[in-house]
Amino acid sequence: MKRISAFAGSILSIMLVFHATGQANTKWNLINDPYYGFPNYTNLFPGLKSSILGAVKDDENVSNIDSRGSGPTGLRTEFMLNNWFGMGVDAIYSGSSVSYDRLDSIVDGISYTNSYERKMSRVRIQARFNFHFPIKKKRLDMYGGIGIGSNAKYRTTFVNGVKTEDKTGFWSGFPTFPISMRTCWGFRYYFSKFVGMNFELGIGGPLVSTGVSSRFGFKVPKIPGMDNLNPDGAGDNLRKRAEDAKRKAEDAEKKKEELEKKTGNSNTEEEGKKLEEERIRLEKERLKLEQEKLELEKQRLEEEKKKLEEEKKAQEKKEEEKP
Repeated sequence: MKRISAFAGSILSIMLVFHATGQANTKWNLINDPYYGFPNYTNLFPGLKSSILGAVKDDENVSNIDSRGSGPTGLRTEFMLNNWFGMGVDAIYSGSSVSYDRLDSIVDGISYTNSYERKMSRVRIQARFNFHFPIKKKRLDMYGGIGIGSNAKYRTTFVNGVKTEDKTGFWSGFPTFPISMRTCWGFRYYFSKFVGMNFELGIGGPLVSTGVSSRFGFKVPKIPGMDNLNPDGAGDNLRKRAEDAKRKAEDAEKKKEELEKKTGNSNTEEEGKKLEEERIRLEKERLKLEQEKLELEKQRLEEEKKKLEEEKKAQEKKEEEKP
């Protein structure tokens, strides 16, 4: 847990200092990483307590030992929420088995030997959070990640080819903690726009894994009226409305002048008065829109100032922490 906290802290520090983005993946990309990992701890290392091969070899009454297993196999998916942060799921599977003959008893000088096969598989499904480093190469994506999720082990015993409930306590040496966690560093290299390779080092899953990467881009559809929620979009919208109001006021002024030239009498005074009132109303509307535009611009500048101050504080903090 301490390792995960330290890793997450370092990633967040880097994210605050480098408020930049990687070039390989961008916002709304969906990335899929099928992979194969090494090693299989439950099968390859007989000296480990978590190895079923080690548990069998400790028994002096066994013979004809044969073990099999596969390294951690899995699929990672990630959805980029922006250019530097992505969320997804990592599903990890590993399995191993051992078969052997065991001398269970000797009665009246007759040895009774049974054939055993023990299988154990492990499934972990974790929520993943990846922080992408600012790399200027368009084909290279480098990231650090953390994950947390479920952890399940499935155990089966066969005696003389028949599935049997194990009452010997063999599996008691393989406890299961229901939560799994992972910290990792990895990279993807894309050979084309859609296909590449992945490589990852980590703790809490496969130590090393590699596989194929594929990515797809998505565009979020525009929702009518949502432009007003974006300060830049709102500014453009207000500017257009102000220009329309100004154009209407100019048209009204031209109509007034044309009427005065054509009639030249007092009958046009009332209509001219109406046109003047319309012009004043439109001018007020234009000024109001300009004021709203200025307020939005002021708000945007304040937000940028706040971000710059936060980045400066993060940089100063990093400088203080240097030996």
